[in-house]
Amino acid sequence: MPSKKKASLLRSDDENEMFEEDDDTTPFEKYFNPNYSKEFMSKLPQRIRERAQVLLHYHDEWEKLRNDFEKKEMALRRLYDERYAHFLEKRKEIVTGAREPSEEEVLKGFPSDHKEKVDITPAANNDTPEGIPGFWLTVLKHHVLSASMIEKEDEDVLKEVIDIRSGVVDGGYGSFAVAFVFKPNKYFEEETLVLKLLQNDNGVKFRAHPSLGRKGMDVTVEKITKTEKGKHGKPAHKRVISVPKASFFNIFKESSEAKDTDNGGMYDNDDDTDADDEQIEQLLQVLHTSIIPSAVQYYTGEAPDGSSDIDEDMDDSDDDSDNDDDDDDDDDDDDEPPRYGGSRAPKVARGKCGSHAPAKECKQQ
Repeated sequence: MPSKKKASLLRSDDENEMFEEDDDTTPFEKYFNPNYSKEFMSKLPQRIRERAQVLLHYHDEWEKLRNDFEKKEMALRRLYDERYAHFLEKRKEIVTGAREPSEEEVLKGFPSDHKEKVDITPAANNDTPEGIPGFWLTVLKHHVLSASMIEKEDEDVLKEVIDIRSGVVDGGYGSFAVAFVFKPNKYFEEETLVLKLLQNDNGVKFRAHPSLGRKGMDVTVEKITKTEKGKHGKPAHKRVISVPKASFFNIFKESSEAKDTDNGGMYDNDDDTDADDEQIEQLLQVLHTSIIPSAVQYYTGEAPDGSSDIDEDMDDSDDDSDNDDDDDDDDDDDDEPPRYGGSRAPKVARGKCGSHAPAKECKQQ
């Protein structure tokens, strides 16, 4: 029986031989070879292979526990979505003017040191509008990401929003939906526009409720007159066509998968559609985890506007650029993500669910 020292040397020789044999393996081989894992394991010394098999067993047990956690977390989030709905409905009633707050509610809204000094009397001016006009437009304009996506023509449409909700949905751990609810208006045929973010092992996908804009009121396109040359000696003629333009409501268009095939190549730049999808995901995460739960704080300006996330992201970019050659300076603008549908927009630091606690499964209220 070999001594411990000799056995250790033998193991070291085996391990060195293993890594020497693996030196010729390209780092991308595992992505193209379906048998890579099996072949890799077969090259390992027997004892190391056995240890790896034990670790795989414990990983399987961990996965079972993780799956159980995700199911229970999803159920808990659904339960609290139902409980949150009570307060969100009260918010909607006050925002839309469906009811006036009671004196007791008004007193509760003031800081404790002001309660003795406030005289609550009926408003003398009968011209005071109902509810809080433009509440959701103001909320969205008080976060840098959503504000950067809002065009001037979008503002009149967003003034028609009476509620924005989010909640867990089926579709994989981390999936949720965001719904924009409108009062009857001249822009859309339906009152609710829904955008779902579905997460699975293959990544993130979006499912948009079809936004049926009323004729002539689609803020995502504009009419232009195009002069076309005549064929076979015929005179040139003019044709009016619709072309896409920057708009907040482009988020309700089809996902990039559909854009490439259904829109005649209108969005045939893979880099652009990837940037679009990334920005939509950022927006949905911010809406779900921050803006919707804390809407009144965004309305009053108390909530952080997201600029700190941008500063952190820019700091990271500056650190990365220190290692680049000076010749790359001319390409800096190309690295900046485009605003959805046109202009450029700021990046927001995010993890799986933004800069806040992970957003998991969410249900439409």
